[in-house]
Amino acid sequence: MDLNAIRSGLASILIPYYIFSIFLSVLFFIVKKLPFVCEILFEDCELDLKEWEYLTFLGCVIVLKNRKQTTFASYVSTTCMFAKVLNGFLFFKHNFTLGLVYPLLCLLQFIFVPEPCYEGPEYITYFRGPNLDEELQRDKRIRWFITFYAAWSPPCVTFASVFSEISAGYHRDNLKFGKIDVTKYPAVAEKYNINCSSWSKQLPTVILFEDGKEKVRRPAVTKRTTLKYAFVKENVIRDFELNEVYNQCKKNPLPVRKKEKKEQ
Repeated sequence: MDLNAIRSGLASILIPYYIFSIFLSVLFFIVKKLPFVCEILFEDCELDLKEWEYLTFLGCVIVLKNRKQTTFASYVSTTCMFAKVLNGFLFFKHNFTLGLVYPLLCLLQFIFVPEPCYEGPEYITYFRGPNLDEELQRDKRIRWFITFYAAWSPPCVTFASVFSEISAGYHRDNLKFGKIDVTKYPAVAEKYNINCSSWSKQLPTVILFEDGKEKVRRPAVTKRTTLKYAFVKENVIRDFELNEVYNQCKKNPLPVRKKEKKEQ
């Protein structure tokens, strides 16, 4: 394994959010092994057979859920999420009061030490209804990467910062990024076969357009169901082949207009 990749992965989690998450993820086992604390809170300071079984089951879940993770930070984040669920269950199983205190600690972390999100620049065009189609057809040399979203949808809110970060890193004169709120423009949602109801699993939907036509869509939709998709930065870059698309656009930039040349 690449040593630089390991260092980079460790550096990405050496921030308060991940440190507190890891601490809360192992809190039950820490408390169970602290001599004086354990004697006060629990009758036995050793893990019983059932607790070992729960721990083994947690390990299996983590392996299954992390198979497609592409970064160390996302792996740790997923692991901590399931570990916290197990910790909460074990605390509640031993003591009702502890079962209430532990979720409160998790809530305090969520409020005061939130997961870091992108706060840098973005290069996004916000469309309003018909002007999306007009722009797609106006210059077919431009590739458009469009997010169809709903302001009330938690997955859309979570993905917003990811999409902004991607736009900052990949935008070019012939590779542009846009967003449109499909709940405000249901005709657009209907045209692109996006279910924007409160029960929809298609929000957000991200589509890459080439030559004014749809090329790649996530989540993918079959006749019967919507395929589950994790909208994390690494997945989006990989599945839309953004690095390749960016390089193609870089090699074939739009010609500079005569007026722009004169100004230069």
